[in-house]
Amino acid sequence: MKKTLLIAAAALAAGIISTQASSVYSQNIVGYANIPTSGGSTYAMSVPFAIGVSNGANEVWPLSGGNPTIPDGSQLMLWNGSGFDTYLSDSGSASLWDDNGGNPIPNAPLVEVGQGFFLIPAANTTNSFSGSIAINSGTTNNTVLSGGVTVCIGSVVPYAGAVTNGTSTAGGIALSSNNNLPDGSTLQIWNGSGFDTYLSDSGSSSLWDDNGGNPIPVPPSLSIGQAFFFIPAANFTWTQGL
Repeated sequence: MKKTLLIAAAALAAGIISTQASSVYSQNIVGYANIPTSGGSTYAMSVPFAIGVSNGANEVWPLSGGNPTIPDGSQLMLWNGSGFDTYLSDSGSASLWDDNGGNPIPNAPLVEVGQGFFLIPAANTTNSFSGSIAINSGTTNNTVLSGGVTVCIGSVVPYAGAVTNGTSTAGGIALSSNNNLPDGSTLQIWNGSGFDTYLSDSGSSSLWDDNGGNPIPVPPSLSIGQAFFFIPAANFTWTQGL
C-alpha cells in the first residue's frame, strides 16, 4: 500500500487519489472509497463516510437493482467491549441482515463512522462506500477514550498513511505524543491472520516502538477504511481535523 495522505485540504475542492488496494474521490465533503475484499478472508475495516440516515449495514451495503452488494452469508463482527456481536448478510431479510444463527432481524446493525469491525465476505467483493465526510472542513472530531479500555476504531476522515501524520486540527490520523497520546498506548493492526502490536513512545524517533519496547524506524501505517484495536495508557481525547 502506498503510504500517502489520501485527502488533504487541497483535495477537498476536487481531486482523485488512488492506492493499490483502494480508490478515493472527494469533491467538497462528499466522496466514495472502493475497497476490494476476498471471499473467506478476514478484514478489519471502518466505514469512512456518513451513509444514508443512520449508517445502518443495510445502507452501507444496500440492494442494487434488487441484488445484494455484499454476498449473502457474509459475516459482520462488531466489537462490544469484550467480544463480538456477529451478523450475517441476507438479501431475503427485510433488514438485509440475520443474527449469527441465521434468523432475520428487524433492524440492521449500525456501523457508524469511526467504528471498527471485522468483515468476512462470503465471496470476492468490492465494498463501495459512498457518502459524506463525517466532519466539515475546518472543524474537528473528538473521540474520548478511557485509559486501559480496548476499543476497535478507525479514522473518522478518509486518510491513509503513517499514524503520526497530521495534527489535532488537520492533515492525518494524528496518533502520536505530538498530539498528547500517552506513552505506552497500544496499537494493534490486523495483518490478515493476527495482530502487529506497537507501543507509543515519545522518546522514539518514529514516536512508536515494537511490542518489545524497541524503537522502530518508521511509524505504523493504516490504509483507507482500515480499523485497528487501540488501548490508551491513560485517558485520551483523540482529535482529528479536516
